[in-house]
Amino acid sequence: MRAVTAALMTAVLATGLGGCALLGVAQVASLRLEVGECVDNPVLFEEEAEQDVETLPRVDCADPHDGEVYHVEDVESDSLPADVAETAEQACYEAYEGFVGIAYEDSVYYFSALYPTEDSWQLGDRQIACVITGDIDVKFEGSLAGVGE
Repeated sequence: MRAVTAALMTAVLATGLGGCALLGVAQVASLRLEVGECVDNPVLFEEEAEQDVETLPRVDCADPHDGEVYHVEDVESDSLPADVAETAEQACYEAYEGFVGIAYEDSVYYFSALYPTEDSWQLGDRQIACVITGDIDVKFEGSLAGVGE
């Protein structure tokens, strides 16, 4: 699971939530999100929520969905930075305009920043992922790349 801030953050926890099994380093690597993947999960709209990335529903972007991954990067550090949440939010903010085609402040959409927790870091999780979302009752069909709204 990754932790959720401002919009969303999830990380794979060593003990897992909701009965998730203990995950190894290889499993954490296989749970990485990719740019262009679409996800459908209302937890994207909750502040400070946690979601097991393993159970984060990935859907075809042509189907109704809550969000789309628009940026990913790895944390380059020997240990989990204390400011990982702020780093993730800054990375998502900076990548937003390049994906949507309009500045975040002028957009009708939001973003959620996903980042490792202390427990998932111990398992090898280093990924920051950014997900574009809309209002809680809005589902997207298709990609929001270059939408300019």
